[in-house]
Amino acid sequence: MDQWNFKDKIYFVTGTSSGIGQSCAQSLLQEGAIVAGIDVQAASIQDPGYTHYTAGITDEERIVSIVEDIKNSFGRIDGLVNAAGRWGNSKPFYEVDTSDWERIISVNLTGMYIVSKYVSRVMIPQKSGKIVNISCIRSSIFRNNMADYAASKGGVVSLTAAMALDLAPHNINVNSVAPGFTYTGMTKGSFDNEEIREQSEKLIPEGRIGQAEDISKVVLFLLSDLSAYMTGTNIYADGGYHIQK
Repeated sequence: MDQWNFKDKIYFVTGTSSGIGQSCAQSLLQEGAIVAGIDVQAASIQDPGYTHYTAGITDEERIVSIVEDIKNSFGRIDGLVNAAGRWGNSKPFYEVDTSDWERIISVNLTGMYIVSKYVSRVMIPQKSGKIVNISCIRSSIFRNNMADYAASKGGVVSLTAAMALDLAPHNINVNSVAPGFTYTGMTKGSFDNEEIREQSEKLIPEGRIGQAEDISKVVLFLLSDLSAYMTGTNIYADGGYHIQK
């Protein structure tokens, strides 16, 4: 059996209009997979194997409808990539308005829970499935002014482990990937600044800012049968940043 076989399998990817979500969707499509994507922005992928849904992941009623539509269209969901997310408010926690705090937690954590809940209900009767959640190095390595973001991404790691235990009896693997400094639409404003980029690169043993494709390669490994004996794991994809802290 080919353990790296995505052809004609069905994947649901969140946050597909940019960054890591877009890269994951494109990588799956290149491997012959069928991809349904969701983003609050319009589709940025044009491919006959891609279906786009414009919606937010915290809209539970809409998520129910989308997951049902994918199931009705294709009969199954083989994998889920939870890549949608947003950056924090970049303030000390004591200056963050509660409504702003809740917005970060809602998108980065609650939305992931909502999507995973309904996709899992499709996977459980199949007795198979792969779920990959995008966390962050900031789930365990902290800097000032990111309490909201760090809390949400720490929650992703904990949610991943809890989901893995609940779904293990159903032959469903759940893992997360923690990107380090990665060039995306969300970070380009910083890394396009030469001084910031060079300072950041000095902190990374591999000496470079990651690209979205660096993360999607790890995600595809976790979606493949090569990772069949892995569940509840958080993998750092950060050029070695975390090992020197």
